[in-house]
Amino acid sequence: MNGRPIIMVVDDEPADLGSLLDALTRRYGGDYRVIPHLSSMDALAELERLRDGGELVALVIADLWMPDMAGPDVLVRAHGIFPEAQRALLVDWGDRAAAPAILENCAMGRLDNYLHKPWSPPEVHLYPAVGEFLADWTRMHGPRMEIVRVLGEDPSPRGREIRDLLERNGIPHGFYCADSGEGLRLIEKARIDPGRLPSVVLPDGHVLPDPTNAEILDALGATDIEEPTCDLAIVGGGPAGLASAVYASSEGLRTVVIEREAVGGQAGTSSLIRNYLGFPRGISGSALAQRAYEQAWLFGTKYVFAREAMRLEALGTDRLVTLADGTEIVAKSVLIATGAAYRRIGIPEIERFAGTGVFYIVPYDVRFVAGKDVFVAGSGNSTGQGVVHLAKFAKSVTLLVRGDSLDKHMSDYLVREIRNLPNVEVLLRSEAVEGHGEGRLERLTIADRRRGHRETRPASALFILIGAQPRTEWLANAVQRDAKGFILTGADVNTGTTGPPPGRVPRRFETSMPGVFSAGDVRSGSAKRVGSAVGEGAVAMTFIHEYLRAPVSMEADAAAGSVGKRDIA
Repeated sequence: MNGRPIIMVVDDEPADLGSLLDALTRRYGGDYRVIPHLSSMDALAELERLRDGGELVALVIADLWMPDMAGPDVLVRAHGIFPEAQRALLVDWGDRAAAPAILENCAMGRLDNYLHKPWSPPEVHLYPAVGEFLADWTRMHGPRMEIVRVLGEDPSPRGREIRDLLERNGIPHGFYCADSGEGLRLIEKARIDPGRLPSVVLPDGHVLPDPTNAEILDALGATDIEEPTCDLAIVGGGPAGLASAVYASSEGLRTVVIEREAVGGQAGTSSLIRNYLGFPRGISGSALAQRAYEQAWLFGTKYVFAREAMRLEALGTDRLVTLADGTEIVAKSVLIATGAAYRRIGIPEIERFAGTGVFYIVPYDVRFVAGKDVFVAGSGNSTGQGVVHLAKFAKSVTLLVRGDSLDKHMSDYLVREIRNLPNVEVLLRSEAVEGHGEGRLERLTIADRRRGHRETRPASALFILIGAQPRTEWLANAVQRDAKGFILTGADVNTGTTGPPPGRVPRRFETSMPGVFSAGDVRSGSAKRVGSAVGEGAVAMTFIHEYLRAPVSMEADAAAGSVGKRDIA
């Protein structure tokens, strides 16, 4: 084994192959071995030898048109040999016949994306795209930077929660099992109390024994609540909240984002979003959230993490948001963008394995399922993205769909890709009804509603993605909600005796409490898409600015009629 990962290039044109070899070697030769091949069959034979020798292949690039085998077929066979390798199709500029091949094979999951030739200068047309391929591979298979170290038992539901928290907030970390050699050395070096696990070791060596989420993020400097007053308080750090934060801060508003878990919300758990504008190669939900978080932070947005909003009140023209720890934030306006909470499966025989085999998100780092049999329950786009991501590592993925069709709630490109994955099985009208195991999930009982029977199968993990519900109970006496708990805004708000006074119609995205707005999945009637949430968060700023130019005192408004605080759920 050589040690350096491999980039393999396959092109039957000697001049093109030589040019690409030279460009890649100049930029990446220090960290990767670049191996060229003029023959598809020779390339595949060498991939098999590399696999048998324990080598690592990071990227395979294959030209679209070759006499012995078309590029997509080369990439499919290469994927069978090295499932973790990134796959790029090489196409000529202006080749109109290439478009159908790119679209079809991307949709079917046979390649990750494409590269153009010629590419001069490579700094503009080649290296950025290749860099993305290699970055994606390295995030999953290369060495990991460790800013924070987590020591815990395995399995451990709380240990998994902490790792997910760090992962979703973009904090590089490593996990050490307490009874492993490395774990025992860490205990001795950091003087960790083995009776208080999991423990978190900070960059300066300080140890947090069995910490809360707030203690972890506060110690890492993620939370800033020194100044509890602002122009806009945004409750929820998902796509809608982050979009509003970017626009609000860039336009000079003092902005605070309150997030109970991690930036990105439910969208932040998506392993790969391929239909978001501007990212043709796709982007993970966590990466998208981290970019938005940093963008808003650079404009001056402040964040409050791991604290939940518990009460919303009016104080004249101000609005008061009280957090679970008693912290009070006084804002001139408020945007509620809390999204929706993961819907629990509600079966005790399955819930008892939460964190030890049963999960409600598919994290980006799923190396722990490598070579194992896993199950996914759900049928939406997040489910489909999770299945595709898990299939790159797991021995088998079984998708459990309660309905009789996969097409009803999932985008066509995902349905097509799932149907072409060789290690994925789709079971319609089926659901998990019981989990079995000693300490962790080992088997799963599946009920087949079509045939009316049950079957128990080996299962190392079950990922439950069965929808979400709004987190609005804390707003029951503050703003109007619909029958399902989603927040009513604009023309949907009931005016009159139980709402704003007659003649005062709330602005678009404004709730029944003047100065309080809502955007994204938590809003009644929203489209429940990442792009729509971002759009709502951005557009809502127009009406927030309009309100801030003439804020409304609740007392003055009440003098004209009763102000809406009614819960109509």
